[in-house]
Amino acid sequence: MIGPRIEAYLSRLWNTPVVIRDLARIPGGASRETYRFDAFVDGERRRLILRREPATGLIDTESETEFRAYQSAAGVVPVPAAVALEREGAELERPFFVMERIDDGQVVSPFDRAGFGDHAEALGEQFFASLGRLAAHDPAGSPLAAHLPAPAPEDCWRIALDYWEGVIEADSFLPQPIIRAAIRRLRAAPPPPAQRIAIVHGDYRSGNMMHDGAGRMLAMFDWEMAHLGDPLEDLGWALNPVWDHFQPGRACGMTSHERALAVWREASGLTVDRAALDWWLLFNAVKGAAIWISAFREFVDGGRTDPVLGLSGWYVGRRQDAVIATMLAGRPTTPEPPAETQSQLGHVLTGAGIIAASAGQAAGVTDAFGGATLGGAGLLALLAAQEAEKAAAWRLLDIAEMRVLLGDTMEEDMAMTLPALDARWAVLSRALIAEHDRVAARGADDSAFLDFYLRGASRRELAWPA
Repeated sequence: MIGPRIEAYLSRLWNTPVVIRDLARIPGGASRETYRFDAFVDGERRRLILRREPATGLIDTESETEFRAYQSAAGVVPVPAAVALEREGAELERPFFVMERIDDGQVVSPFDRAGFGDHAEALGEQFFASLGRLAAHDPAGSPLAAHLPAPAPEDCWRIALDYWEGVIEADSFLPQPIIRAAIRRLRAAPPPPAQRIAIVHGDYRSGNMMHDGAGRMLAMFDWEMAHLGDPLEDLGWALNPVWDHFQPGRACGMTSHERALAVWREASGLTVDRAALDWWLLFNAVKGAAIWISAFREFVDGGRTDPVLGLSGWYVGRRQDAVIATMLAGRPTTPEPPAETQSQLGHVLTGAGIIAASAGQAAGVTDAFGGATLGGAGLLALLAAQEAEKAAAWRLLDIAEMRVLLGDTMEEDMAMTLPALDARWAVLSRALIAEHDRVAARGADDSAFLDFYLRGASRRELAWPA
């Protein structure tokens, strides 16, 4: 039981007996175990959150980085107060930190179509103004600057791209031709040096913002990927279409891109070079893809069964592929609609999904983490029902089109099992990446490749369950 160990730690830290009540693990954030509780200290109640590193990590972050980021952002961006950091784990065995808890706020899922309703514009102003203030803030002397090195302005893009390309290389199960095309373009035309070095949140998006339900931003959470770098990195992440709450052109489902940029410019005092922003937009699509790939790796063989990892690595990964293909081709994908009829397997998966999602909703009344886990499992089953109807078809179409692009006219007899199709798809994808490399090196027209990526992403994209 973790409760007595938290009591022991805080009692030692504050040199007085501490009693823990209403301890509960809460959902959200796949990179840390998160618990909420009340600590009673000398008759005073303190509302607290504990964030502990998991046995295996989704992304290469450490508790101290997140803790120092909270300390450094205080007074610039609304954040909860940092309380205590334990680097070695002490009574809780793994590194963790404690911060104050903000109650009575709302956090909207990035997949909630309703988004922020009538308060969207007001929250958008605060959201992008806060991000602008972070960009304007001098990090020199901050706890985060003392903990992490500051890159040279001309190196920000390279450090960021090298890191996330490494994650993709390490964690991908299959070749990634669309992502490789994006990386190829990013390296061919790097952005100008950063206008200034700032604290970069690393995951600044609507799903990490708490608001009061009446149009006031309360806090920005999840600073585990914080670092020092180009502030355009955060801006590009916030403008990633995967966070638009299914409202195209609405930055984080709050306001137009034009208004978001205007608010950010005013608060930061910085300019927005269009070519530089386009580079960081494409980079953040690649960064997102790297995170979803890593999530899927953890879900499959990392010993972690949180459905959020499966949803991220599968559904969001497919959606991010479509975003990248759109950016590369200069025109949007046209997702294929779900099949109107279902196979027997599709019916079974749909039924299982509805049952699990309903059970999760009921369980969430008393157990938020357990309810979210059941609900996530239900969503996975509903998405799997879609995939059941198209799994072989998109692979076969991709294979046929890749063979045409590669000039492969040899007859072949393919086994029709999904593992066999995946193996053939992987062989052709590697050959396609190499061929695209050669075409790009010659400066030749690569539109045929970009058109294929667009069609392939359209075929694979999944519709979020209603």
